[in-house]
Amino acid sequence: MLTILLICVLTRVSFKNESVSHIIDNRATDGRLNVSDDGKIPVEKYYANCLGSPDEKGSTRVSCLLGKYETNYEEFEEAEIGDKIVYFCQRKIDEAIVEKDSIVYQFDKDTGELLAKRMHWRNNLPEHLSHSMIAKEQAESLVEGEVQFSRLCIISPESDVFPIKPTPRNPCWIVRSIDNGNLVVAIIDAMNGEILGYGIPPPYSAFSPPALCTAFSMSGPQYFNPCSGIWYEWYKNAEFWFNEMGYSTESVEWPTEEKIKSHIQSNETAMFYEIAHSGGRSDQFKSGCVSGSEPEYTYAYEVEDWIANYTKMPFAFLASCFSMCNTSDGSLSYAFRKGSMENTVTIGYCNMSDEKCFTCWIYSLDWQDTLFDYMNQSYTVKSAYDEANADYPCCTETGCIRFVGDENFKAVPKVKRVPAVHDLAITDVSSSKTVVGQGLTLNLSVCVGNQGDFVETFNVTADANTTIIGTFENVTLASGDAKTLIFAWNTTGWAKGNYTITAEATTVPTEIDVDDNIFVADGCVCISMLGDVDCDGDVDLYDAVKLLVRYGAKVGSPNYDPNCDIDGDGIIDLYDAVRLLTNYGKKDP
Repeated sequence: MLTILLICVLTRVSFKNESVSHIIDNRATDGRLNVSDDGKIPVEKYYANCLGSPDEKGSTRVSCLLGKYETNYEEFEEAEIGDKIVYFCQRKIDEAIVEKDSIVYQFDKDTGELLAKRMHWRNNLPEHLSHSMIAKEQAESLVEGEVQFSRLCIISPESDVFPIKPTPRNPCWIVRSIDNGNLVVAIIDAMNGEILGYGIPPPYSAFSPPALCTAFSMSGPQYFNPCSGIWYEWYKNAEFWFNEMGYSTESVEWPTEEKIKSHIQSNETAMFYEIAHSGGRSDQFKSGCVSGSEPEYTYAYEVEDWIANYTKMPFAFLASCFSMCNTSDGSLSYAFRKGSMENTVTIGYCNMSDEKCFTCWIYSLDWQDTLFDYMNQSYTVKSAYDEANADYPCCTETGCIRFVGDENFKAVPKVKRVPAVHDLAITDVSSSKTVVGQGLTLNLSVCVGNQGDFVETFNVTADANTTIIGTFENVTLASGDAKTLIFAWNTTGWAKGNYTITAEATTVPTEIDVDDNIFVADGCVCISMLGDVDCDGDVDLYDAVKLLVRYGAKVGSPNYDPNCDIDGDGIIDLYDAVRLLTNYGKKDP
């Protein structure tokens, strides 16, 4: 696109490999952004007209924000990421992607101020491609297996995924194919048809750790039949950053099931990274190799079983191809989080081997490096994720890298994966009324929660003084869940007087914090003579007046008093008055 070449000819700084890098990014040490006057757009004059309707936003907002800096702003893609509006331009020469060359603008969503501009641009490239290149169909005919798709690229000297040395000067066809179950990336010179080599494919559709080991990074095999290859730069990058964050990290190629299991069954490993093929599913990844040729799988149901008696994994980067396409029950994400959205996050790929993620894969190592860099600066993982997306919007717009979990979670300062515990608690006990006529029924509400890390089955008993009112047996709660149990207390046969209500949950095996298994309700419940709504031992004028001034009140109305609703039907009416009058003037012996 000649237009893109023109719009991006901006102030440049000489850079190695005959490329340029231009960055405006005034980030203060506290994470706030300082922009010079030259970088501001006057809000009242410029941005005020950018807040058009949703239908206008695509044209109005981009012209307001980006039009000051780029004449052909329509060539940029827009994304809203956190508190930023981001515009991204991937450089192309005709139909060829120029790898690593792009421009990114980041604007404050509320003020319209330019926060950052990032540009990487190679010099000495032609304005147009030669007409003598081989056709895509000819390039595809040179590879073995079933062709998935092909893209024309000008490979960067800094390429992570096409590590051909020396860097090809000609455009290259990048042809992805499936051969004997392996994803193969062939790099073919588009001028002469020579196969120059092979690129690094994206991931296709723990063990008795040392005492101080608190993080784990692994790569599964890239190829099978026979097994070979690893995503070295990716999993080593994770190891580097985990160590920088203060975690002692073990990195392993083709780990066995036992090694992965032992890291998951750990009270110390808090950071987990895997990059592997997934076979097109979100509930497995090909972690190792069996007999030198066949993949060894790690399944979500295995992770769920291994982690059952341990706490959830605080951080897991799941870089197998489809790992984050599904994050519900039965997925890897769900298993590592144990279904929780508190103090745990998963980040990872969704359909990274698909053609729509081609550009994202080119930048995937840079994206990962940016994510970990911000995490190391004590950003929340979600904020670090947003910053990485803002720098490389091609990954968020396509949904190729996703986030699920606690948006307030930080990996720095260093987090600890504390041992899993059994812990039940009664958190509240209340009654539907504080005075009940002898022989009538009131409801007791008992709130019970599972504050531990295991599914628990237990009994809950409610007592009045030392006498059992009732028991709920075999109550089952998952970790983090709670429920309210309603005990119907029929006071027939109970003596009149004041009663202290207590609820108790049975202690489960190995539970240590048992003090909160018992809860004593505030105040007392009085069993009285029918009509003695103030529970002073007689039915007199005070009771009658108390009921009379609330006559007609219903549950939910400001004047409603459950003690005056003698029969407990939800309204203070004639039936309650008759019950009071029946005993009017009587006293308890």
